Amino acid sequence: MGCNFCRKKGYERVNYLAPEEKEIVLKDYSSPNDEPLDILESKQNFLNRVQLVDYINLLEQFSKDTSEIITDEPMHSDFSPKDEFLDESMSLEEFQSFIENKILMVDDLKDLIQKENKIIFKKLCDEIYKGLENKLREHDNSFNTIEKRNILAIGILYCDCENIEKIKLFFDIYKCEEKKEFVKSEKLNDFLITLFLISSYCITTSRNNIFDEQKGIKKLEKEELLNLNKISELKNCENLVNIFNESFFKNESYNWNDFKKKFMDVDKGFGWIFSSKGIRRKLEENTN
Repeated sequence: MGCNFCRKKGYERVNYLAPEEKEIVLKDYSSPNDEPLDILESKQNFLNRVQLVDYINLLEQFSKDTSEIITDEPMHSDFSPKDEFLDESMSLEEFQSFIENKILMVDDLKDLIQKENKIIFKKLCDEIYKGLENKLREHDNSFNTIEKRNILAIGILYCDCENIEKIKLFFDIYKCEEKKEFVKSEKLNDFLITLFLISSYCITTSRNNIFDEQKGIKKLEKEELLNLNKISELKNCENLVNIFNESFFKNESYNWNDFKKKFMDVDKGFGWIFSSKGIRRKLEENTN
């Protein structure tokens, strides 16, 4: 039900996605709207105990036919825009199966969920998926279905790894394959708005729809919900995509060395795109 490459409990973290690169320190972002979300986004979100390299390999190999089968494929750590799995569709039912039969079967989580209830986490995942699907359809009339690249965005935001791994994976998937340089594209824009919606609208609607007094998840106060909704509108996320493109692309394209430099300035870098708190902070700064 899992995979044969997922490391066992107690293993030492290894940089699999950028093994030859030094770690880059990213700013620890915060925003006034973090507190009401924290109990769900952090404390009840088991993805923060899953390594990103495991998440993306499980996602790549997942299908309805193999959902409950332990695969014997080697771990994949080198990704590119040509990876076909990124464009594969993933229905809500398939995503639910992915969470149930792959993510919740990772060794560390199997031990964890013996003590804690997994129902809230599964509902959180469902709410994120449904909220994302709803807003992507509103954003683009030609939108057809959630794809695995959208599901990958959830892992980039919440799974555990070194910062340089997220940066390298982002570069590898959205670079121009011919030039090996990072450029503007519609697929990049779609991925960015996916990141921004998950961190704002999706987590807000999830928090509003999930409450359990016994686990300390109290119903949102009216003012809390109003403040969260203010920054979570689709138009704000669309505007943030434009702001990213205008501020990031001072040149038409970036090779790997120039690209990673864009994340090295702790205060003025672009590490915020990999942090739900950082994204909310940027939405707050750019919402009237």
